[in-house]
Amino acid sequence: MTFQGRLPFFGDLPSPRPVILLMGARTARSVGQGALAANFILELKRVGWSAPAIGAVLSGGIIFSIAATLLLGPASDRYGRKPFLAGYEILQFLCALGGLLTENGSPSNLVLTLIAVVGGFGQATGGGAGAFSPVEQSWLSRLLPDTLRSHYFSLNTATGFFGMALGALSGLYPRFFPSLGNPNLLARGVFLTVMAGALLALILLLFVPDAPHSPTVILDKTLKDEWVLLRTLIGVNSLNGLSLGLYAPLMAYWFSLRFGRGPGSIGLAMAGGYLLAGIFSLASAPLTRRFGTVRTVIAGRGAGLVFTLLIPLMPTFSLAVLAHLLRVASNQGTIGPRQALSVSLVGEGRRGLAASLHNVSMQIPQSIGPTLGAALLSHKMTGMPFFLGALLQGGYLFFYYRAFEGFDRKV
Repeated sequence: MTFQGRLPFFGDLPSPRPVILLMGARTARSVGQGALAANFILELKRVGWSAPAIGAVLSGGIIFSIAATLLLGPASDRYGRKPFLAGYEILQFLCALGGLLTENGSPSNLVLTLIAVVGGFGQATGGGAGAFSPVEQSWLSRLLPDTLRSHYFSLNTATGFFGMALGALSGLYPRFFPSLGNPNLLARGVFLTVMAGALLALILLLFVPDAPHSPTVILDKTLKDEWVLLRTLIGVNSLNGLSLGLYAPLMAYWFSLRFGRGPGSIGLAMAGGYLLAGIFSLASAPLTRRFGTVRTVIAGRGAGLVFTLLIPLMPTFSLAVLAHLLRVASNQGTIGPRQALSVSLVGEGRRGLAASLHNVSMQIPQSIGPTLGAALLSHKMTGMPFFLGALLQGGYLFFYYRAFEGFDRKV
């Protein structure tokens, strides 16, 4: 399969086929993630789970993801990316199958716990591969020249959000298929969506070329400099992770608690957020080439901080949704540039490691966030998770700029 001439967005690449296939796999995967983001937490609430219990299982999923991430990223540098990322799609398929094959159509608490923790269900990872995301990032980085990495990472992020927007509309299934108005059947429809997306992603990945990295001699000074940069990244990202963990995983629950809305309304709200995030990600691609990666990140996340503060202050569901849409778009639209920066801090043979540390440094503090946020919500403090999150986000922006303001002059 070859391409002739210039393709939209891909004209700068000498061989766009592998990049297109990887992005296609992310899109397919993200449809199922969007369906879970809009429905899974509400399913836990429907079957009687309390806010602390929901927060605890989300935290457990993040902790499991941390342990897996620390192993998988560095391993992919040595053994190649395809086996690990293909394994993730198989895991997603099996977890969704486990939720589907239950008595009376309603998964048991044990099954729900297992698929939330092991499968990462409900974490809304933006189309990324959960604990396997460092594998995807290092694989994509090998296919791209340094000067174009932020641009194409932004495009890759956009495809994930567009897929999640489509999947989040699963809350509207009953409008088109009245039989799915039964909550048990709607849950089955969501699990089937996850299975279909994982299967398509697996098929696409099989056609992407891959090979393990060949070890090279690395100077001690180079390694020392890289570790200084990685330690700085870890410290800065910890603020970001704790900030987002306080409220982001609980947004569907928060809308239900604050305004009493169900899957249909909440699904539309979340779909709109992912759609705007995809558009902002597309916009950030040319912005990083014109203004630089760091400035693009600061502008986007700074706007997101403002909208985070506005969400709990909104008196109506519609206004709260609008603030949420703009927060998601502003924050998530910078994921691609931030990922590109992290893998560009080190040499090719350590990009899986760098991507792992980038993710884990956010996931560890983020694993605490849902438990703290849910505890605040259970005490009727519905605005506090957002206010604390915005404060931490301000610290993140300050230190991120101070640490990496010179990065754009080096690429």
